[in-house]
Amino acid sequence: MGSEWKQWEDLPPEEEQKIIERMATFFVKHKMGLVAQMILESGGPLTSLFAEFWMGLYGPYFDFLGVDKYMAIMRKKKNLKKILERIDELETGQESKKPQLLP
Repeated sequence: MGSEWKQWEDLPPEEEQKIIERMATFFVKHKMGLVAQMILESGGPLTSLFAEFWMGLYGPYFDFLGVDKYMAIMRKKKNLKKILERIDELETGQESKKPQLLP
């Protein structure tokens, strides 16, 4: 794969990891982790199917809007699982940092 990525190709693993981290951090930072988990888990196999369909149909428009790489992440089911796991890890880390009230 050359330096220019095409919508129909998989992203390089290091690029996937960066985007997964960015997405999980965004959701947790804005306190939307539970919402993201509900949406990604409820979609199940349909999430990756729709991502594949929409990339084929609207790929050039997604490129223009700058969301094409995020849609490419959604095509792989294992990436959805990675996002969910990372959200859970980040939220667990935030929970442990909260001050505990004494009874």
